[in-house]
Amino acid sequence: MIKQLFSIVILGLCLCGQALAEGTPKEYCTQAGQLYEEGDLLGAIEEARWCLESLEQIQQAKKSEGFVEEVDGWKRGKISQQKVMGFSSIETQYSKADKTIKVTYNSGSGGMAGIFSQMGLAQAGKKVRIQRYTAIVMDQGNRAELMISLKQSGAMLNLSSSNASMDEVMEFAKQFPLKAVDQ
Repeated sequence: MIKQLFSIVILGLCLCGQALAEGTPKEYCTQAGQLYEEGDLLGAIEEARWCLESLEQIQQAKKSEGFVEEVDGWKRGKISQQKVMGFSSIETQYSKADKTIKVTYNSGSGGMAGIFSQMGLAQAGKKVRIQRYTAIVMDQGNRAELMISLKQSGAMLNLSSSNASMDEVMEFAKQFPLKAVDQ
């Protein structure tokens, strides 16, 4: 029984991937408009969802391009991207010598991810400006963390390290291409 359920879930995931690969945002959006004009509201809604999903995937891929391979001598590792229920995350680590800085981009639901993060951190850290962006510094002894509020997307960019100093994380943030990620 569990094996059958697992097979059905895998098949469903494969079909979803194929469906997205079969069309373009323009095709999905056009089809949504046509179905609406024909009075098929449910069909139009479904196609509009595919339109939005495909546009968001393109946007997330462009954001990940902002995670350049090297920042001031720090080398990027593998990029991980996730999108669940309207929230998206892009994550990677940058390494230099024996130190690492984890960089995580969180967004979703009209900037709600950034609002929630700011609410939780506003009282716990010190505000600073980095590249004309507002950031919150969280220096907790053995852990350096910097939360940067992105303007255009309403998302948050979190830079954290357990083995790099806050000064090193701040200098990294000053060199990181924030505008390229905030599009």
